[in-house]
Amino acid sequence: MPSYGDHHNNRVVFGQDGKMYFGQGTATNTGVVGEDNHWLKKYPFFHDYPGTYIQVTGKNFKTRNLLTDTANDSVQTGPFSPFGMPVYPNEYIKGFVKASGSILRANPDGSELELFAWGLRNPFGIKFDRFNQLFCSNHGMDVRGSRPVAESPDEFQWVRQGMWYGWPDYTGGLPVTNPMFKAEGKKQPTFLLTRHPMTPPKPIAVFTSHSATMGFDFNYNPSFGPTNEAYIAEFGSEAPETTGGKLTPGVGHRVSRINTSTGKITAFAINSSGLPASQTDGSGLERPIDVVFGYNGEMYIVDFGYRKPPGSGEGYLPNTGVLWKVTKQS
Repeated sequence: MPSYGDHHNNRVVFGQDGKMYFGQGTATNTGVVGEDNHWLKKYPFFHDYPGTYIQVTGKNFKTRNLLTDTANDSVQTGPFSPFGMPVYPNEYIKGFVKASGSILRANPDGSELELFAWGLRNPFGIKFDRFNQLFCSNHGMDVRGSRPVAESPDEFQWVRQGMWYGWPDYTGGLPVTNPMFKAEGKKQPTFLLTRHPMTPPKPIAVFTSHSATMGFDFNYNPSFGPTNEAYIAEFGSEAPETTGGKLTPGVGHRVSRINTSTGKITAFAINSSGLPASQTDGSGLERPIDVVFGYNGEMYIVDFGYRKPPGSGEGYLPNTGVLWKVTKQS
């Protein structure tokens, strides 16, 4: 799988057709390999792959050459291209089954792999509801790299076969050319594609930028709460690395409820402070990453735990993860 970049291949679920479905994240933030891609020296020829033939505008991005030690050495890099390889106006780029930012489908043994949908930046969680409709949580773009995008919302999408969901030129159902997506001190993002495969569908629901929507499940137990609604884990921001140096207090670190008919989002489980437990020296939710309902209608929340303090290396602290069980009081 093309999982050597920023995002990996994600959750596997099985449909009524006996096929397995899974998400595949993108290699880059917004379609262009650049200085923010820490995997570049290990995989210098890796890049994003579209799901069908696309035609690019010819926009290239100049950065310093990270693959040489020569001072003042710079390169031009185009979208859906290896680092240091420019594109020309109206160039066509071949599509791939194993597309970046896609939902793929195959038999349980991996045979007959096919592209189900693409144009999703990082479809982390996917699940069928009881009507056999497929949904996914999709992460918005960050303020980093050669083509930063600000205020890009996380999405909850209804995934349908053959659809293109907008990445890298749309976010939250809106074009990145909208002034609201211009990062402070940076240029307004422009389209990378000359022609878009289609007008992307609007998300079922949109979340505040950097909420980091993760795993989710549907409630079918009326004694627990509204049925056919999705309960979703919000992991919380990776600021300041993903936000252009800004902090994002009050975002994520909770479980929310989505009305799939109206798109209304309601906080279901959140610390009284609205902040993760580590910021208040208290107890409660830190990094919720999944929600699952049990056979008796109870809810389980997987909490990833505490991130290591600055200067102590990347990753999370051992023995800080929690499995929460939520039941309705009689």
